[in-house]
This record gives sequence, structure tokens and C-alpha cells, in this order.
Amino acid sequence: MNWYIIMSPVTLILSLIGVVVLSSSVTYWLACKVNLKNSSNKINSNIQLNMQIEQLRNEVQNLKISNKDLQIKNDELMSVLSKAHLEIQRLESSVHHAKIKAEEADILKSNFLANMSHEIRTPMNGILGFVQLLKDENSPEKRERYIDIIYHNGMMLVNLIDDIIDLSKIDAGQLSINLADCNLDNLMFEVYTFFNEIKFKQEKEHINIRLLNLNDDERNILYTDAQRLRQVLVNLISNALKFTERGSIEFGYVINDENSNIEFFVRDTGIGIPKDKQEIIFDKFRQIEEGSTRKYGGTGIGLYITKHVIELLGGRIWFESEVGKGTTFHFTLPYHESKSVTDGSVIFKAKVPEYDWTGKTILIAEDIETNYKYLATILADTNATLLWAKNGKETIDLVLEGTKVDLILMDIQMPQIDGYQATTQIRHHFPSLPIIAQTAYALPHDNLKCFEVGCNDYISKPISPILLKKKINDQLNIRVKTL
Repeated sequence: MNWYIIMSPVTLILSLIGVVVLSSSVTYWLACKVNLKNSSNKINSNIQLNMQIEQLRNEVQNLKISNKDLQIKNDELMSVLSKAHLEIQRLESSVHHAKIKAEEADILKSNFLANMSHEIRTPMNGILGFVQLLKDENSPEKRERYIDIIYHNGMMLVNLIDDIIDLSKIDAGQLSINLADCNLDNLMFEVYTFFNEIKFKQEKEHINIRLLNLNDDERNILYTDAQRLRQVLVNLISNALKFTERGSIEFGYVINDENSNIEFFVRDTGIGIPKDKQEIIFDKFRQIEEGSTRKYGGTGIGLYITKHVIELLGGRIWFESEVGKGTTFHFTLPYHESKSVTDGSVIFKAKVPEYDWTGKTILIAEDIETNYKYLATILADTNATLLWAKNGKETIDLVLEGTKVDLILMDIQMPQIDGYQATTQIRHHFPSLPIIAQTAYALPHDNLKCFEVGCNDYISKPISPILLKKKINDQLNIRVKTL
């Protein structure tokens, strides 16, 4: 008999209750275990989620930083693009202006070549034409006139060639300046006498050319390039004469002590410069009138050269002009003067020259004996033969009688016949005899009158021995030794 059959009902019930309790315990334990596992999984999931969130936050922060960097780079690129756009616009504008300038330069070059051809052919035609006429001409007067025309046209060609050479030197930056002491009054007188001859050759003898503001002390020494200064004055006065049909041309200078410079001026009563041309007259190849219908000649490089020469000498140039009334050009040069200790006057510094005028005869026209003796003493070491005429009549008689005379020192104020009248009469018979006027007159127009009657030069009293010898030697054209 089996044991569970023998068990009592109570025992059976208790056994069943135990089984049930045990089963519940097991079920609860299993449930707890499952819940614990679920809780653990949930915790792990939360931890992973938090880690993912933190990782996302870091990535977002990194993206923000990258976005900021990209924004900065984008701004930089936009700035570069904006600058590039502006540069492209500037370059396009530059190319456009360069194209216009190139086309304009091409036109100006063509005009220049056409003008140059005209300016070369005109004097060349005169030279060749009058050479042909000269071959068949027997009249001495006509031959002399033809030779003078040939010489004048030849000088026009030489000046044109000089301008072309200067133009090429300026463009190459090789135009040189040679500074030295320059007697300003002498240079101004040379220019004055030159244009009083030129105006007759240009059939403008009715134009009055005047030299103003001239000092009479013979001691205005400017440290500059005398040749270039003369070139500037000649260019400006040539233009004034070319564009002036009636009236006058005045030129001179003013010393500006405050600015330590000398202001030169050339004033004319010519046609004037139109407003629309005033900004271009210093440009290369530019002229007031351009094209084949222009009335006035020229190459259009004179004022361009003038401006560059003045700037190389340390000065500047400007002008005022009114159409129909005339033009005034001004230019300045620095004034570096040498002052003496006693009176502050400007002195001429030079090496002492040794003159030898052996075989030359100098006629001194002087009515005062002490003045003659003073001049004779000055010239004693030159080996020249000296003659003395005490008035204008004696001077004329000595020369017309055939006495050999190589140069005359002509006093202006003399009895019977004064120096002006004597010079005029001698000039009718001896047009090439050098005559130097010696005058005590102080007014500039009195000194200019010496040149108008035919004197080659003048010297004012009291006479400087060094200056007198230099002027005489310039007229005799003899090589000088310096001590």
C-alpha cells in the first residue's frame, strides 16, 4: 500500500498548503528577479541614453563652433569677392581709360609726325630753294639776302633737332643739368638782342619787345644752368612772338628774397589760351590748334620740354591767360647767392683769366682823360694796341679814314656827337665791327637803347675790370687761359 494513501486528510491539506506556498514563493522570487532584471536593464538604458544625449550635445556644440568658423570664412570670402569685384571694376575702368589714352596717343603721335614732317620740310624747302637761286644769282645784295635766309632756315632745323634730342632724353630720364655761376643781366640782354633781330626775320618788326625789371649793377649772379635757362626763355618768348600779331612782348624777372627765388615772366598781348586747352598745353604733342587746318606752326613739344627743364632746375611754371587779350607765363628758380662781407652785394666768383690780345686794336671813345687812363690801365696787360678818341666826331673820323680797329669802347655821353649817334653812323659802314657801350645811365631803357642803335654789348660805370675784359674777349672771340 502506497504511503500517500495512508496519509490523513489533515496531513494532505497541510501538504497541499505547503506546495501552494512554495509555489507562490517561487513565483514571487521569479517575479522579483524579472523586475530586478528589468530595472537593471532600464537603468542601463537610461545611462546609455544620457551618454547619447551628452554626445549629441557635444556634437551640437562642435557644430556651432564649426558653423561659426564657416561663417567667419564665408565673411572673409565675401570680403575677398567684394574686393575682387571692385578690383575688376577698377581694372576694367583702367583698361578703358588706357584704351582711350592709347587711341589719343596714337592720334597725337600721328599729328606729331605730320607736324614734324611739315616743320622739317618747310625750312628744308627754303634751304634747297634758295641754294638753287644762289647758284644763278650774281647780285651781291641778293646773294647776301639768300645766304641769310638759308642760315635762318638752317638754325630752325638745328633747334628742331635739339628739341627732339631733349624730348628723348626727358623720356629716358637722362636730361642733364650743369650748374654754374650765371650773370643774369648779361643773359637777359642776349635774349633781348636775339629776339629784336628775329622779329624782323619773321616780319613782325611792329611788335615791341621790352626787357623789364633789369638791375643795372652787373652783379646778379645766379647759380644755375645758363644754357637751359636761356632755352626756357627762348621757348617762351618764341611762343609769345608766334601768337602775337600786334602789341608788345615784355619779359624780365623779380627777386623774391622771402622765398629765396627769382620769378621770371614773359607777357604778351597775343591770342590767349582757351579755357579748354589750358590743362593740356604742358602735355607732349599738344597744341592750341591741332590738325591740318591750324594757323600756327610748331611741334607741340616746346612747353613740355620747358616744364621739365624748369623742374630739373628746382623751380615751377604757371600762367594766366585770357582769350583775345594775351598770356603771361611765370616760372621760378631757386636763388643761391654769394654775399660779400661788407655790403651784402652779389659777387661774381671765377678764376682769374689771362688775356692776350696781341695784334688787336681797341679804340676808346672817352671825353674825360681820367676815365681813359683808368681804362688804359685796366687793359695794359692784354698786349692790345689802344687808340683814344675824345668825342663822337673823332671816333667816326678815325674809323671811316680806314684806321685798323678791332673793337670800340663807346662812351655814350660825349661832346659834339654822342655815343648813340656815333654808333649809328659807324654801323652804316661797318655792320660787323664790335662796339661795347660804356654808360653811367641807370635807367633800363637807356641801356636798351644801346642795343637798338647797334651796340653789341654794354657795361655800366663804375666799370669792373674783370667784367670789362670778359665782355671784350667775348666780342673778339679769343681763347682764354685761366690762372
